[in-house]
Amino acid sequence: MLARLHDPFLVLVSVGLVALLLDVARRSQRRERPFSRFLFRKILHALIGAVTLLMTVLFHSRGWAIVPPALFIALNASQKLRAYVPGLADDAREALGLWMFPLGVCLTYLFFWDFGHRGAVLAGIAALSFADPAAALVGTDLGQRRYGRWAHGRSVEGSLAFFLVAAAASAAVAAACPGGPPALRAGVGCGVAGAIAEALSPPGVDNVTVPLLVAAAYRFLA
Repeated sequence: MLARLHDPFLVLVSVGLVALLLDVARRSQRRERPFSRFLFRKILHALIGAVTLLMTVLFHSRGWAIVPPALFIALNASQKLRAYVPGLADDAREALGLWMFPLGVCLTYLFFWDFGHRGAVLAGIAALSFADPAAALVGTDLGQRRYGRWAHGRSVEGSLAFFLVAAAASAAVAAACPGGPPALRAGVGCGVAGAIAEALSPPGVDNVTVPLLVAAAYRFLA
């Protein structure tokens, strides 16, 4: 009986943790000197990604694991979340990224979930959660060498930050999950794949392409 309730309970925990983070974010924006909206969004992105990564480890069933991000696809695509947490999206591009994040998680689960060997899924979500905001922060503050229009204003410095964070995360996943590629191979391959996906994808769409291509690279390299 308890085994049957494991995943439904995790659904409630997952939704509750994300809701708590959103409530804390809403309250933080009411302070006299809140974070800049850009930094606020990237911190929240990484925190929600960390929760998603933890839940991915704990779930047994892919079907139950998909429930929380599927719920947030609908919620994030609506106006209600943006009204509840001011600063989440200032324009259509940022609004697109809001629901693309859980969509990227759902698709990564659908294509790469494999009980007993979940390394590809974990690598993809880790890159989405940590490498993507790192690239945005470094590219915005330190980016001097901009690509052409094909890279949507992104920079060499941002891509390097993405590569380093994604490589470290993927190598850690490979070292912790048996049956995957060697850690060094996973780090280099997934870091390169993710950095290319992030540079080439339109803003917001990278929330889908990054986890999928990193997970695909991890699976290919195994």
